[in-house]
This record gives sequence, C-alpha cells and structure tokens, in this order.
Amino acid sequence: MKVPQRLASEARHFGNLVQAGVDGVNYARKDTPPVSLSPVWVPTAIGAAAGMWIASRSKRNSGSGVALAGLIGSAVGLGCGFVWASRGVTGALARGAMREIDTVRDARWLERNPIDYA
Repeated sequence: MKVPQRLASEARHFGNLVQAGVDGVNYARKDTPPVSLSPVWVPTAIGAAAGMWIASRSKRNSGSGVALAGLIGSAVGLGCGFVWASRGVTGALARGAMREIDTVRDARWLERNPIDYA
C-alpha cells in the first residue's frame, strides 16, 4: 500500500473513530438524568472562604486583594463542585463513547485480519 493511500485510510479510520465517539455520547445522553446543581454551592462557599482566609494571612494584601482571592477561590470551588456533581453522567457518557469506539476498532481489526473458517 502506498503512503498516500495508507494516510487516507488512517484518516478515514480516525474520522470513523471520532464519529463513533460522538454517536456513543449522543446515545448515552438519552439515557442519563440531568446533572443537579444543588450540591455545587457548598464547595463554592468553601473555596471562597479558603481563598479569603489564605489571602488575609498575608500582611501585604488589602481588602480588594482578599476579595479577589475569595472570587478566585469560589471559581475553583464551583468548578470542583460541578465536576464532582457530574461524575456519574460523565462516566456514563464515556462508557457509551468507548462502546461505540470499540465496535469500530473491532470492525477495523476484522477488515485487516479476515478469519478463514475453511
């Protein structure tokens, strides 16, 4: 097989893998419940308090520096809380994507390694 043909074949296979991943996520999304954002506020408040406490320990920080550190801490806490709250949905989506990707990979393997039963 020539190099351009092989590259074209690999590019098609990569496109098929990406499409299978997207299809798997879409199939899994239909079966998963939406993410509840109610437990996100506790880590947000903890992050804001931790950021303000750490900034207030410094002698050089003014009130605006403490407020900025609280804002940054709350953003970090919000992100961590959202990641933690959505871990079940994320896992289901990843499993759905991998299921479809494995199907495409198996078909590619069988295409390259035909089984002769005779």
